[in-house]
Amino acid sequence: MMADFQAVMSDLTAMTKTFHDQARDYRGLGPDVTPPVADSGDGGCDHAIKEIADLIVALHIGFADRLDDHGDKVAYARDSFQRHDVDVHGVFEDLMTGEG
Repeated sequence: MMADFQAVMSDLTAMTKTFHDQARDYRGLGPDVTPPVADSGDGGCDHAIKEIADLIVALHIGFADRLDDHGDKVAYARDSFQRHDVDVHGVFEDLMTGEG
């Protein structure tokens, strides 16, 4: 049973790392996917294009932040499992004191 639990802990650790690595890599793509905004010659159209470009950048950053958040949540779950396992072992050790 403990081997199964260790596999889950290592899987959660790997998942945490993957989320954070992918968030970093996705952030790194920002300059490549946000070319400079072209001038259309119409101030109103240029303003609209700039607003759309800014929205795309904000969505890009927001998605990378979400990936990081998921990585943090998986790390928290892994740490909670680890604390719970230590607590359960402590209870069993306390119950077994004086036995045998």
